[in-house]
Amino acid sequence: MAVLTACVFVVGTAEWVMVGLLPRLSASWHRTLPAVGSLVTWYALVVTLAGPLVTAGMLRLARRRALLVLLGVFTTGNLAAALSDTFNALVAARMLTALTHSTTFAAAMVIAIALVPAARRGRAVAAVTAGWNLATVLGAPLGTWIGDHYGWRATFWTITALAALVLCAVAALVHPPIPLQATHPGEEVRGLLRPPVAIVLAIIVIAQAGLFTAYTYVAPLLQKVSGFTPSAVTTLLALFGLGAVGGNILGGHLADRFPWAGVCTLLVGLTGVLAAFSLTSRIRWAAAVTVLILGVITAALIPLLQDRALAAAPTAATLVTAISASAFNLGVASGSQLGGHALTTGLTLPDLPWIGALLAGAAALIAAAAARRHRTPASEWCSPPADVPPGGGKRRP
Repeated sequence: MAVLTACVFVVGTAEWVMVGLLPRLSASWHRTLPAVGSLVTWYALVVTLAGPLVTAGMLRLARRRALLVLLGVFTTGNLAAALSDTFNALVAARMLTALTHSTTFAAAMVIAIALVPAARRGRAVAAVTAGWNLATVLGAPLGTWIGDHYGWRATFWTITALAALVLCAVAALVHPPIPLQATHPGEEVRGLLRPPVAIVLAIIVIAQAGLFTAYTYVAPLLQKVSGFTPSAVTTLLALFGLGAVGGNILGGHLADRFPWAGVCTLLVGLTGVLAAFSLTSRIRWAAAVTVLILGVITAALIPLLQDRALAAAPTAATLVTAISASAFNLGVASGSQLGGHALTTGLTLPDLPWIGALLAGAAALIAAAAARRHRTPASEWCSPPADVPPGGGKRRP
């Protein structure tokens, strides 16, 4: 399980570290920040649009073999980035890396679920998604530090070495007890064509959009409204990450015991915290507490929503995991765009959390309606179904 978490950690680090490397890349390639910022934009677009297609194409491979292939391509892409001699070559290397993003996450998730009893599925999901939190809290800052001290190429060399190490670890240590064989893409696609899947994906997109309407601009909000220094803002973002680690554990336990109740409660909490942030952002200590709570809630939602997506499409676990990852990215992009548009229309930074709260409230209403539909039988409300694992194998008793 730790190796699967490491898979997600190294892929997440490769995505998030680019934000911290933009100033170095701008100076290295003699391009403006918006120009090098396209590396972030195009990466997200490839993950969102191409991720599900790549996953569908990989369904004919057994999950462990698919994960090994994906990690090999990922390692090659980062090696190409480290060796790139032109900006366009770097862009191409990043696009190659982005193609592996969603499917690596999906394959790791499906294998992790096969390693545990059905009643512990939520905690298995949380173990894998913990890799994203660790990438944000540890991987991206460390990669930025390496880039600042030894150059941006050193960061990519480090990621390449870590990816190669993880690849070897998967080959040596990851052996699912249940055969996770190839499946026909048509079977998983049919499993996605169910209303509950669309509802869960809608909740993910709207909730993430609400969060990132405010969080995209949290640094200038904390500086210009709360009055924190840039170094203090860095500390507060680390506090957000610390809360996210605890929230991830909380989300895993809630997913195993009270999945829909947990989703509804946390979305209501997210709505309230975002609404309060418009006021607490004006008081330093209150802003710091709000950031910590926001980290807990947002991280706890990730394994819960991922678990609900898996429960909605039990026969399409790999593809629905990849599509839900795309839904998270779509929510991030939508929220960032909405926040930026709000600022250009004359709204102020403290207005953004209120806008995000409205979206989070809408997601909470959708989740409440979905929860009511799942209250019969009662076990659907209190615990996830012991569905058949992907690949057609039967769970061991």
